[in-house]
Amino acid sequence: MKDRYFGISPRIARWKIDTPLENWLSHKADNSEFWKKIYVGYYSIFDREYYEGGVRLAKEAIELHKEELKRYTVDDVVRDMVYCLHRFGISFQDYCIYGFIDKKYRCRASFVSDKLRYHYCDILNKENILSLMTDKYACYKKYHKFFKRDVLGCYNETDKGHFLSFADKHKHFIFKPLEEHSGHGIKIVSSKETDINMFFTEMIAKGAFVVEELINQGRETAIMHPQSVNSLRVVTFVLEGKVNIIGVTWRIGVGNAVMDNAGSGGIYASIDPEYGFVQTDAINYRGEHFNIHPDTNIQIVGYKLPKWDEALSLIHDMAVNVEGATLISWDIAYSDKGWLMIEANDNGDWSIIQSNKKIGKKSELYSYMDEYFKLTSKNNG
Repeated sequence: MKDRYFGISPRIARWKIDTPLENWLSHKADNSEFWKKIYVGYYSIFDREYYEGGVRLAKEAIELHKEELKRYTVDDVVRDMVYCLHRFGISFQDYCIYGFIDKKYRCRASFVSDKLRYHYCDILNKENILSLMTDKYACYKKYHKFFKRDVLGCYNETDKGHFLSFADKHKHFIFKPLEEHSGHGIKIVSSKETDINMFFTEMIAKGAFVVEELINQGRETAIMHPQSVNSLRVVTFVLEGKVNIIGVTWRIGVGNAVMDNAGSGGIYASIDPEYGFVQTDAINYRGEHFNIHPDTNIQIVGYKLPKWDEALSLIHDMAVNVEGATLISWDIAYSDKGWLMIEANDNGDWSIIQSNKKIGKKSELYSYMDEYFKLTSKNNG
């Protein structure tokens, strides 16, 4: 049976051949290895280029997680990964960190998948939300009161004067490529040690970017890893002005990295959304677990985040600030100025929300979606 909110977002590559035959084969494959082979074979024939690229990526993921997958043959795991990709929209990375290798259909279907999250945001958020969240500077201007720091967007050569003034005011600042994600391309820049004119020329030639005043992390969170700003990922669903928190995860840096993102090598742990304490040990994208931080030796489980009421107030105010921002992933951090906003994502990665406990959030999300579409139908009726 097809997912009731199934859809393929035009924003990403087609990951499913949505035909009656494919749907029938996928259903047969749910409980049969024989039919799973047929289903995967279907894609090897009718979407060969995508299939062959997928097999290469699947083997790379298996290599990263070879210890937990060592009881299975590579061919069997690849087949199961390809099945899960086309059946549920699960990425190969998520397959590994969710522990899908020994999970059955019902459990697998309970996760918000990497591919479907784009479609959910397409049908829940207003059309202007995508462009607003994609452009980090446009987002800053709309949510500036929550940032508590200076931010500047640079789109072309005409912005050079503003950039030089910014660099003169802030001797150290954060550089972010406008269209990157998961912390990629982000760096700390020193205007004293860098030829700022040359830096601007080189960076603007590669594309638009934003620069931000550095966040001075608060002592209470810096103790876990002082080199990075250890931020929270918060997923909210707004229903008639009520902010529902679906999940909160604390991202923590490791080593000398200035980034806390899991995609950049950091670790992450689940947070109790009501009281603000760490519920689980931390993990990374390799599936390694940490009860104690590997650098600072601070215990992670049970750690209480500071001024949680202030964090909840910030989350609420951000979530209702722009009409039509129904399903959003927020990044916030605790600083010497209190809790502040880092950025917002209209299609934020759910893997760090679901992987610590290995419990899918689709049922909770769908309960909100049911209510949302019921209210939408009523208001339009």
